[in-house]
Amino acid sequence: MGIQHSKSRTLTDSDIRLISQQTQLEPHIIQQLYEAFMERAGNDGRMTISDFKKTYTEIDPNANFFTLDNDAERFFMMFDRDRNGVLTFDEFMMAYILLQRGGDVPANRWYNAINTMPVGVISRPSLLNSEEALRLLQYMHQFYQIPNFDPVMEHNLLWGQLAPQLDPSGYIPQSEYLRLFSAQPNIQPHVW
Repeated sequence: MGIQHSKSRTLTDSDIRLISQQTQLEPHIIQQLYEAFMERAGNDGRMTISDFKKTYTEIDPNANFFTLDNDAERFFMMFDRDRNGVLTFDEFMMAYILLQRGGDVPANRWYNAINTMPVGVISRPSLLNSEEALRLLQYMHQFYQIPNFDPVMEHNLLWGQLAPQLDPSGYIPQSEYLRLFSAQPNIQPHVW
């Protein structure tokens, strides 16, 4: 989402408009989320994994009590894009949107993950090019930690199968890519 944060507990109007446009959340909700994030993350605006675990049940009240710690850690690792052990507000917002809109169906989570990626990562709504599809597989692998899974090799296999369906500019519908991915026998037991 590319927001420039100050250490204050407010966002600029342009930040709020941008986030609202990307997430379809009301501006006052975005401000409330930012204030709650800063309260939990501290003045440096960096949320640790222990802070995120405390927040996780507030974000996902239907979380499975028995796997709560593990699930929270997986979500944290998935959205800590730069692997520095903390979440920025941008990273936190991506996790929040995914958890709020994802329901309990992993496929739905990934449809929403695509839609909450920062501007510029997905260049055309509802479509993926080869690079974007590979990035999605890498996110999925991080989250699910699928054994014996090579995102590049899996992507090349899927992309080869989808090649006849590419539009002239090299894009495929997101739904078609995820449908084919979910049908892979080595993936189903771990993801779907």
